[in-house]
Amino acid sequence: MLEGLLTTEFLSLIGGSITGFLFKALAEKRANEQERFNRMMEASTKRNVHANEAVKRVGMEAGKWVRRTIVLAILFGTILAPFLLPFFDIPVVVELTERKYAPLDLFGLFGTTETVSFEVIRGYLFTQENRQILVTIVGFYFGAAVGKSR
Repeated sequence: MLEGLLTTEFLSLIGGSITGFLFKALAEKRANEQERFNRMMEASTKRNVHANEAVKRVGMEAGKWVRRTIVLAILFGTILAPFLLPFFDIPVVVELTERKYAPLDLFGLFGTTETVSFEVIRGYLFTQENRQILVTIVGFYFGAAVGKSR
């Protein structure tokens, strides 16, 4: 009975149906991918157009000049100012915090007191923050130079 069902015509019919289904499914999948790719390319083109319009409105040079001005100000404050400003004898007020032990204190058992005083110095106050900013800028520029592709 099974031999009567598995004839050449029946197997050709089933095989052709399955093959036709697979090819049609692959073609539909390919068409969907092509459509998705076209939509993505259109969105990318629109994004590029918007980015170009934004550059035309503001310009790339504005950000460069702001960054360069900041870097020059920091370089002046860390390299030139410590040598130039003491010649002008400008007074700078500095806050000093001193920790003092109590009189006749044995091994710090009676605690400490902190006194705040203000001192006037003549010249330029070079703080830890100035050094940290300079190190950050130098590191950024060296890192940007290393990461630049040619």
